[in-house]
Amino acid sequence: MASTSLRTAITPTSAVRLGLLALTAIGIAGAALELAFERHWQTFTQLIPWVALGVLVVALALVAFGPARTAAPVRVLAGVVLLASAYGVFMHVSVNHGMGGMIPDWDTLSPLTQWWYALTKSVGAAPPLAPGMLAQSALLLLLATLVPRRRLHEVKA
Repeated sequence: MASTSLRTAITPTSAVRLGLLALTAIGIAGAALELAFERHWQTFTQLIPWVALGVLVVALALVAFGPARTAAPVRVLAGVVLLASAYGVFMHVSVNHGMGGMIPDWDTLSPLTQWWYALTKSVGAAPPLAPGMLAQSALLLLLATLVPRRRLHEVKA
């Protein structure tokens, strides 16, 4: 007599979803460590990425453990983090651009060259692409919401 039981089958689709969630968690942990190493909490503006990381943790928990209908709220939360990330890139580039005034011939450079130097961190110390870690995690989370949850399958034992 064959018995039927419910088991979770790891399908390629569910493996992709788990991979996206794992990469999101790694990105969150990496960003948190980088912010902690840089002591990025001295001003109100420096707290924004910490709040964004908190939002990502909540969104990740909703995708991983929440009900199946959490995709829309998670996408909104990820969108908020994408906006915070874009703001962070803008702020870092702006701070670097402001530091350009310390370079003797700064005013003789074209505005395009000045902004290029600010973006590439040729002037200033703020890493312009560091806030991109938040965007990357948010995008991975968005992709994870597009992959359906794994379903329980009946397996005959």
